[in-house]
Amino acid sequence: MYNFRTDLADERAQICKEQFSKKDLDGIETENEEISGNLEITRVRVLNEQGSKKIDKKIGTYTTINVKDIEIIDNKGIEDTFKLVSEELKEMLEKKDGPILVVGLGNEDTTADAIGPKVIKDLEITRHILKYKPELLPKGTREISAIAPGVLGTTGIETQEILKGLVEKINVGAIIVIDALASNNISRLLKTIQICDTGIIPGSGVENRRKEISMETMGVPVIAIGVPTIVEAATIVANTFDILIDKFEEFDFLENSSYEDKYQLIKTVLEPSKYNLAVMPKEIDNLVDNMKEIIAKGINQALTK
Repeated sequence: MYNFRTDLADERAQICKEQFSKKDLDGIETENEEISGNLEITRVRVLNEQGSKKIDKKIGTYTTINVKDIEIIDNKGIEDTFKLVSEELKEMLEKKDGPILVVGLGNEDTTADAIGPKVIKDLEITRHILKYKPELLPKGTREISAIAPGVLGTTGIETQEILKGLVEKINVGAIIVIDALASNNISRLLKTIQICDTGIIPGSGVENRRKEISMETMGVPVIAIGVPTIVEAATIVANTFDILIDKFEEFDFLENSSYEDKYQLIKTVLEPSKYNLAVMPKEIDNLVDNMKEIIAKGINQALTK
């Protein structure tokens, strides 16, 4: 199976387009929509098993919202973006009644892995109020609970195992999972939000696959929201080669090399020396806070009846 080195379905679809003939891509549909100068939506639909095997993603819909200038985004930009998140979530949650459990995956002590737990802190939780003081909330308020279960290395318990117990105990109708993702393009770091209706396999983009959280394992629909926060050092250098080819004629000799060839060459050099690190942007604290605010507000608005 192809080593995509990314959790983003649109990046995987692009790689497949470069690797396979159009006939071999039956079962994968993509469409792009420019919302504004700063916002773009890409949708990837995996339609059948053939498409699923090619892209190594489950059958379903994968929507990515791309924010070009997240570094300098203002309040208006944040509002426009969280409204898009809300609209996508509402569409995926349509006809899914019952209590919602929101899960913030990751480790809050590691900035690149903290976006899930950070979002949880900004959610409007209602389960306890509906149970003990229902008169304080409008009639028809949806029951929302949340958890940041930590990571296996800290708890010794797989997240899937924790969630199975909660789903049974509180009669969950659907789960929303938030996690950090990996990308194979430095330009996507903390500028993209992927929303899908197929659940998630935590750690799959960094070759540390944990147990799947999905309809099949939980017994209820699972919507996953992810933001790419890290990229491999080898990927950064391969991206740099592409920029050099585009900007400088003396690097034209690299043009006929595929991205995979360049990546594997660099990885061969870096890995024996332990230099193929996972790298994050230097402004990651501010960027994570921006994304955290967008996702939390998007969820809050989507779950308000």
